[in-house]
Amino acid sequence: MTSPRRRPAERTSELRSVGPAVAYRVVVRTPDFSDGQLLEGLRAAAAELGEPLTSGTYDAWQRGRDIAASPALLIRRFGSWRAACEAAGLSANTTRSTSRRWSEDDLVAIIATYLASDGATGSFADYTAWAKTQDGAPSGATLRQRGSWADLKRRASQA
Repeated sequence: MTSPRRRPAERTSELRSVGPAVAYRVVVRTPDFSDGQLLEGLRAAAAELGEPLTSGTYDAWQRGRDIAASPALLIRRFGSWRAACEAAGLSANTTRSTSRRWSEDDLVAIIATYLASDGATGSFADYTAWAKTQDGAPSGATLRQRGSWADLKRRASQA
């Protein structure tokens, strides 16, 4: 049996055993990109897609391309999507983060309103569906950026 071929600049790691009688082989493929290669990938995407380049449009563009890294890698390397775009000389999206649009007190009040609404089950999935029908309510994803659903719900119940 021949060993699998790897693309250049990829690392593999193996976890040989997890206990006395259990062994696993795990291969992790992580392409190595220099900062210059990461920035070139951003510039290539911006040339095709236009500016400002969002992480979502870049993510769709980079899938299946060996020359471009994921947005997550760019964010890890440069600290933020905006910093990566600026390092590449591109304009960054200037919309403000939705996670800071609502204060902590706003979130607690909105969740309390949800919990008091007719038919509310108190589940995260139910809140997410409810929020889609409410003007100005943060999405479930936005809430998760600010804390656990259980903690936010507990605080809303005490308000």
